[in-house]
Amino acid sequence: MQLNLHLIKQLRNERGWTQQQLADICAVSLRTVQRVEMQGVGSLETCKALAAAFVIDREQLLARADNTDELNPTGPLPRMSLWIGGAFALGLTAGMLLTLLLSN
Repeated sequence: MQLNLHLIKQLRNERGWTQQQLADICAVSLRTVQRVEMQGVGSLETCKALAAAFVIDREQLLARADNTDELNPTGPLPRMSLWIGGAFALGLTAGMLLTLLLSN
């Protein structure tokens, strides 16, 4: 299951917990916490344990499909949106050039 690794790191750091402390609280291995924070991958049981440790709903820990980019906290645009945006920009540029050519 994909988890929001950024949120998990943030919640742990806000509480001043080490990865080992979080692992102990959740009754999981240190390696499990490391994997969750590095890859955002964890089992349903791990997700439930993390949610209980942070006293939040389990759904809040789930990663959204558009929230995978570390450099962009709001998440990258879906690929289709990027393609459409690029096509629009290309069409706009071509239209402007055509307007300039026809006006001369």
